[in-house]
Amino acid sequence: MSSDFKRLLDKAWAWLGPLPEEELPPWSESIVRQVDLKGSMSSDFKRGQSELFTGLLPRPEGAPWTKYTTVPVNLSGVLPIDFKLRLAETIAWCLPRAEAARAGGTTRTAELMPPVCGHDGDTFLDLVLKTPDVPREAVGFITERRREALARMNMPLPPLGDLAGGWVFATDFNTDICGAATAPSNGFLDDYDVPGWDTWFAHQETGEMGGIIYGWVPPALLTLAEKGFYVIPVTSVWWLRDEDLRRLMSS
Repeated sequence: MSSDFKRLLDKAWAWLGPLPEEELPPWSESIVRQVDLKGSMSSDFKRGQSELFTGLLPRPEGAPWTKYTTVPVNLSGVLPIDFKLRLAETIAWCLPRAEAARAGGTTRTAELMPPVCGHDGDTFLDLVLKTPDVPREAVGFITERRREALARMNMPLPPLGDLAGGWVFATDFNTDICGAATAPSNGFLDDYDVPGWDTWFAHQETGEMGGIIYGWVPPALLTLAEKGFYVIPVTSVWWLRDEDLRRLMSS
């Protein structure tokens, strides 16, 4: 990031002023908006746009606090044909397990841990960002283990409906590794801004780095996840818009 850009960013934040803690809304009032731009763009461009447009727009007088995140989103990549089934299985697994008090531990079940998540954070990011094979295989590992466990427990799958009160996020792991999100998310995001692997259910190749992984956040963790997403200086993880999710589920 250039020094000129940093100075402009500092001025913007100084003009806005800090948001008092008591004004922070519940997650349901926080809206994350994205722009689906055609054609490919570099990761550096994406990160720059995220830094420029995240949190810099003033809210109208008396309006609820709204977070705007403008990020090019590529929805044309290959998705697993059982996208909706995987999402339902993730809801069935995570819904009864997630606890806000243990957001990190209850979304990182040892039984579901893919081998790549056994590495230290630097090695993990190096592996997942170099090729889509690694994150795709990680999601496949999680999906298979979760499906086997649900079958053993004879666990019925929930109707997707309102996603059981949770919501879907996307991450490309293209983070600045600042560790700012760990505390606000109570460990749902680790020091490398990686969400708990229990929530992962689909991988999409986008032609950039390791592609995108989609996950589902249980309602008990929505506020924590949103706080974590918000403080990451770059947009490496974000909520899906309604229309984007509908397109993914119908593809």
